Amino acid sequence: MFKKFAVLALAALFFGPAMLLLAIGVLMNPAAIAACTTTGTLSVGNVPDSLQVTTADGYTFTLNKRQLTHAATIITVGGRIDGVGRPGVKVALMAALTESTLRMLTNTGTYPESANYPNDGNGGDHDSLGLFQMRPQSGWGTVAELMDPNYQAAAFFGGPDGPNYPSPRGLLDIPGWERMDPGEAAQSVEVSAFPDRYRNYAPVADAILDALTRTGGRGGPVVGVTESSRVVFPLPEGTWVKTDGFGPRIHPITGEHSFHTGLDLAAPADTSILAAADGTVTVAEFSGGYGGLIVIEHAINGKTVATAYAHMWQAGILVHVGDRVSAGQHIGDVGTSGMSTGNHLHFEVRPGGTNGEAIDPAKWLNDHGAANLPEAASGPAEGCQTGTAGAPTPLTGDPDQMVDDPTSNGKITARLAHLMAQTKAAFPDTGWGCYSPRPGTKSEHPLGRACDITFGNAIGHYPTPAQLEAGWKVTNWMKDNAEVLGVEYLIWQGKIWSLARDDQGWRPYNGGGMHDPGNVTGGHYDHLHITVKV
Repeated sequence: MFKKFAVLALAALFFGPAMLLLAIGVLMNPAAIAACTTTGTLSVGNVPDSLQVTTADGYTFTLNKRQLTHAATIITVGGRIDGVGRPGVKVALMAALTESTLRMLTNTGTYPESANYPNDGNGGDHDSLGLFQMRPQSGWGTVAELMDPNYQAAAFFGGPDGPNYPSPRGLLDIPGWERMDPGEAAQSVEVSAFPDRYRNYAPVADAILDALTRTGGRGGPVVGVTESSRVVFPLPEGTWVKTDGFGPRIHPITGEHSFHTGLDLAAPADTSILAAADGTVTVAEFSGGYGGLIVIEHAINGKTVATAYAHMWQAGILVHVGDRVSAGQHIGDVGTSGMSTGNHLHFEVRPGGTNGEAIDPAKWLNDHGAANLPEAASGPAEGCQTGTAGAPTPLTGDPDQMVDDPTSNGKITARLAHLMAQTKAAFPDTGWGCYSPRPGTKSEHPLGRACDITFGNAIGHYPTPAQLEAGWKVTNWMKDNAEVLGVEYLIWQGKIWSLARDDQGWRPYNGGGMHDPGNVTGGHYDHLHITVKV
């Protein structure tokens, strides 16, 4: 009874003029922040009589109006389900194109009664039916239900409100589908014997979406994507770690005092960069300090705002000036071009448009329900004072994720990168060395969990009284904030302190079986050693 009610409800939504208001769903955890959807739908305009398309392997064919009408059904149903968006609809179109070439197929050999429903011809693959070749014997639905294109589309997208939740799984029931290749995501739902074939229809799905949801399609004027109140996080869940925020800092390359106009999010190379909201691309170029740069203008709550995405390689810029994009759409790939010390996304928010003055992106994302990030204490100020030793901000994201070490060609943990960024912000006149191979030792440096810090002195030379004082300031600040920073232990001036034995205070350092504690370097008189926990 529930399934039949759901089908009737979806049919009413498809043919009725009213828009569906979707409930807000926000997922927040230490690993990542998911998107927050308020209202909006993918709107379809006039369906063209035909559309010529070409697959990835170069095969060109023509879709007729009947096939495009089924595509419009998939777009409309998916556009009204929270969390699907254009990326999810693309996956569904790729699946339906592969399984049935967007045709409602009967299966009279197994289910003679299937011919009693509107159809586009007979299939015959096992007991499969319809656009997505769903099988009654696998629990996807009855023959009557599966011969309804609206039902099939809703079943493919799935989710808590889907007709088959929790099994068989639809797209929204696949953990991390947003981070998958679209072909892989389609395979995860269809569980086909030929998983690689879905990717062939990716350009066809894009052509259909462009023709049916963008102005200028062959069917005439179209109402485009209307999700202006939807803002999403610009990287997929679980892929990123915040390494720098908005505000004054010492530039990591030039060493000069500067003002950082964005939010830096370390992520593995080629991680998908997502459009933060619906909008139009105004900049897509590769040049200057930004390296690969994309700027998108949005209309949100009646105001124009631009978002900028930087440091992609040229091959990682996947959109062009003038393209209309949807919230959550894959627009580029993380890189480390331009003035960059490692793979990361530099994200900016500019009220007023492309050339507007940047504001704190963390606050903007928080205000729109897309994140729960620490915010900058204040905006740009004359003089841009730096070097204050205030309380550090906690780490957001997976602390054990490996990220690029700005002091070497190696990798360090996100927790250590966060500690380095926080310490440099408070004490800019410090020198750092972190990852080091060190074969044959038990050091944490090869594990990316340790750094050595100097205070103006060279390794092998005792610090001056002023440098020694500066070293103790940094050391005591780290000790006082060990819980927030994730400090496991510190070694400095022939002594060791560990969080686990905090009640014992500073203890004599014996070299740990690796170093001569009486030596200037072995006893850590010329540098502070910091190891973070796992």
